[in-house]
Amino acid sequence: MLLNLYLRLAWSIPGWAQTPDWYRPLTRLVGRFVPDHQAIGTFLVIAAEEVGIPLPAPGDAVIAVTGYLTTTGAVAFWAAFLAVVAGATVGSLGLFTLGRTYGHGFILRYGRFMGMNHERLATAEGLFRRWGPWAVIVGRHIPGMRIYLSALAGTFQMRYRIFVPCVMLSSSIWALIFLMLGRLLGRQSFRLFRLIPAHLLPYAVALVALFLFVWIAASHGWRPFARSREPVPMRVSDTPPKGSVGLHKT
Repeated sequence: MLLNLYLRLAWSIPGWAQTPDWYRPLTRLVGRFVPDHQAIGTFLVIAAEEVGIPLPAPGDAVIAVTGYLTTTGAVAFWAAFLAVVAGATVGSLGLFTLGRTYGHGFILRYGRFMGMNHERLATAEGLFRRWGPWAVIVGRHIPGMRIYLSALAGTFQMRYRIFVPCVMLSSSIWALIFLMLGRLLGRQSFRLFRLIPAHLLPYAVALVALFLFVWIAASHGWRPFARSREPVPMRVSDTPPKGSVGLHKT
């Protein structure tokens, strides 16, 4: 279904689905970078997107253009395939490691403002431990979910030896689909760069979620920039004040 949609859009893009004129120079930068650097360029673009860097063009279009380049002899098909899989694996490991290192502590520290505690986090980890591999393999094909799934897998302490094969399997399917799409479209694959940048929607959702989190946390008393006031200890003088009567030994 998604492949058929891309085919239709590549041949005839309606006006409402096209990027605005002021945005197109940004997409052209990516469109030129990939043919100029070929497999290395594909690897770098896919890895940057997987790390979470918002790019002007989606990785799907980049892979499709790389698929077209395999028909011209500029890139070998096996090199293009490895570039996509390696870029997705290396890039996703960045977010996965960040989530594994800091995600658990972050949720426990700040998640209490959203009702998260040790018990609920343990329940979520149990569910992800059971269904996590399938979530990574299948969920990465849902637009906008790849970045979130890498961070969640790390936060819920998925093991490296499970996460890496799941990403490699999922990205292999992703690579084959869009490389073949690019081979079918030919030069028309460059028209995919003109599609409205819907791949940036997850970043907008993340910003809105961050704003709501800060607002709810602040309403529950979170003051990140407030200085903690320590009580000043009172000094007790050893000598009695003037005018006071002391006890004297006789």
